[in-house]
Amino acid sequence: MPDVRTLSDRELTVGYFERQLLHRKQELTAAAAVSRLAALQAQYSPSPHLALWARLPGFGQPELEAALRDGTVVKSTLMRGTLHLVPGADYGHLAAAWRRRWLTELRGRHRDTGLDEAALEASLRSFAVVPRSAEELREHTALASGGRVRAEDLLHYPRALLPLVHVAPSGHWRAHGKPRMVLWDGELPPEPAATARLVRRYLAGYGPASRADVAHFGGLRLGQVDPALAELDRQGGLVRHRAEDGRELLDLPGAPPPSDPDRELPVRFLPKWDAALLSHADRTRMLPAAIHRQVYRAVNGTLLASYLVDGLVAGVWEHRCTRGAAVLTLTPLLPHARRPELEREGERLLAFLEPGAESRTVAFAS
Repeated sequence: MPDVRTLSDRELTVGYFERQLLHRKQELTAAAAVSRLAALQAQYSPSPHLALWARLPGFGQPELEAALRDGTVVKSTLMRGTLHLVPGADYGHLAAAWRRRWLTELRGRHRDTGLDEAALEASLRSFAVVPRSAEELREHTALASGGRVRAEDLLHYPRALLPLVHVAPSGHWRAHGKPRMVLWDGELPPEPAATARLVRRYLAGYGPASRADVAHFGGLRLGQVDPALAELDRQGGLVRHRAEDGRELLDLPGAPPPSDPDRELPVRFLPKWDAALLSHADRTRMLPAAIHRQVYRAVNGTLLASYLVDGLVAGVWEHRCTRGAAVLTLTPLLPHARRPELEREGERLLAFLEPGAESRTVAFAS
């Protein structure tokens, strides 16, 4: 039995910063970066673009939009019932893994309704071969089910029964409005292979992580996660570490250690709902517990746009552009001495957000 190494909190923070590509040293395409990160949360359309801007030198919005059009990146409702951008090559596995959990919940709510789920699925499959709006899917589900699907689940059921992907321009920079969805052209893989792929991708981008972290990211029960972990162990083994608090942390063989845990990390700006801050049950490797409630609003599930100082969230930011004047306002939540660096990085952010602005100002809230 190999020795189990205890990783310090600082090692976890530095290693995570690097796995999340926040060192901004790798020249990757947008599609390759999404693959490395497993998934980007996408309920707010600019967030994935800002997430890649924070990580990739020279990133521009048209590159991600092109990947969405050619299918190398796909937008869909997946883990935790949340919109994500994911690699097209992984979509079937991620959809199959989440579908199992979602259908279990929906079936429990409709156990005594007399719903013919097979007939509903067949009807929806024929209906969704062309792009459909959310309202069209709701109306068809109500009709095809004979009114047996609860009103609040009229969109959940088609999303759970079928792999539905968003059609461009959904996912494009600042694209709002009513998205259309279409049936994905592919076969969903079986278990435990589907969840094993999800876990492998998760550990590559977010590891080392606990079983609870894996379950949290996928929105899955441990009863689904554990067979996938066993499958990965069978395929080549998982590396086991310990956190300072004694939790077992799992990782992939050959995963890189942090290059220098003692080095100072550069400041970075993260968008609303950045997956780096949402993908662990224990978020403290990047989001200090002392300010967690000021950054994450549990009542409505909102994660504010934030900035990192030395790898940890130290404040939040917002911006506005009025009559050609763009202003980025930073609200510090923890003390630091990196204001000049934040101002320089903030100017870069404003140039990305508002390239046509006549003036750009970085301000600090008192």
